[in-house]
Amino acid sequence: MTKIRADVSIIGGGLVGLSQAIALAQEGLSVHVVERTPYDMQHQAEFDGRASAVAWTSATLLKNTGVWKFLEKEAEPILAIHVQDENSPAIVHFDAMKDAQHPFGFMIENRYIRHALYQRASELPSITIHAPSEADSITVQEHKTTVVLNTKKTIEAPLLLSAEGRKSKLREQMKIDTIHSSYNQTAIVCTIKHDLPHHGIAQELFLPIGPFAILPMTQNRCCLVWTESDNTAPMYLSLSDVEFKHEIAKRLGTSLGDFTLQGKPFSYPLTLLQAKRYIDKRFALVGDSAHGIHPIAGQGVNVGFRDVAALTELILETIRLGLDIGSTTMLERYQQWRRFDGVSMMMATDGLNRLFSNNILPIKLARRTGLAVVNAIPPLKKAFTNHAMGLSGELPKLLQSA
Repeated sequence: MTKIRADVSIIGGGLVGLSQAIALAQEGLSVHVVERTPYDMQHQAEFDGRASAVAWTSATLLKNTGVWKFLEKEAEPILAIHVQDENSPAIVHFDAMKDAQHPFGFMIENRYIRHALYQRASELPSITIHAPSEADSITVQEHKTTVVLNTKKTIEAPLLLSAEGRKSKLREQMKIDTIHSSYNQTAIVCTIKHDLPHHGIAQELFLPIGPFAILPMTQNRCCLVWTESDNTAPMYLSLSDVEFKHEIAKRLGTSLGDFTLQGKPFSYPLTLLQAKRYIDKRFALVGDSAHGIHPIAGQGVNVGFRDVAALTELILETIRLGLDIGSTTMLERYQQWRRFDGVSMMMATDGLNRLFSNNILPIKLARRTGLAVVNAIPPLKKAFTNHAMGLSGELPKLLQSA
């Protein structure tokens, strides 16, 4: 049995887990990441067909942690957002360059984010990645945590983090309860290549069953996120390529001209999850281990990046004071900082989905009136713009430009 001593152990080496490791390791902390999936598999298009809307502040975090240099050429700026309710002629138009002189953020395929994070992690000698590997047992004692791997290695550290995602085993082991429910919706995700330019415009079309998002990507492509009910999604996924393209065309319209499907469609169940607490003794949840929200506002990974930035800032401050980074005081400050934002985002996305995913006439009329009001009041549009860019609330230092 090989015994390893580290400053921080992280279970889960996905987008949030590896970002957390990099943010700490570039400040000199020894970080060990345990990831069950081989990294060469994570970089394949077949592993994860999704793309993420990386908010402006999240891109700043990636720049401040040295990741962006590996990612910039794969990032498509989101210059504007169009929101439309079904077949209503009214469109709410948000113009990032007019309101803020920089994009809302960037659309980036998840596989490229994973690869960029891995490249940056490989530059940092204080990061050790155990992959593929799993934790056979976890023990939390008074002054340390101990992780025993299935490779017969033991990692001891004063702080243990779960970045495992919504199905976190560590969260269950720590007996942290969650608020969770299913939306009875499935997200169908695919990529199209189209004839006409998208001009960096992200479009959100609200249909009675759920949103249909058209998100700009590099090389004259768009990522489509099509929400269907759990009952009807399998039918659409079983269609031939010609039939599937026809169904997309009915929703997409003609603004992008003719298009071809790029690769196969993916599907993901849509659920809500919020941990009732983010911490335990020498332990914290980050990313989807703590909160899983509806993708209607494209903020899922950005909430996780805000966790990373806040926790990093608090850990470094604790070190400067010569105190224990796994202390209850530090962890409670993290929870106080981040749980309000997590719950607020959960409530906002849940409310938006319920408001727009129905065809009840009074609600339909009310939301169309609401969209018209937003479009007509510049300060209100500015508030929505700041929120989309991740500029609302107390910003940790890693989310701020130099």
